[in-house]
Amino acid sequence: MDAGLEVSCPMCGGLIEAADEDELIRLSQLHTLDAHRYNVPAEHVLAAMTPGDFGSDRGEDVR
Repeated sequence: MDAGLEVSCPMCGGLIEAADEDELIRLSQLHTLDAHRYNVPAEHVLAAMTPGDFGSDRGEDVR
């Protein structure tokens, strides 16, 4: 899978991951509305997004 995108919730710090910008905005807004009764603006999501690490072996021990 591609690297994808991720953003942290501005209210609780929860990590939201998605394959593309549209999905990231949608999932971020669903989360903030459901968990915090706040509709985060799409512009804020886009400004805060970073490349994710989809497909990597997250269980790998890095020393």
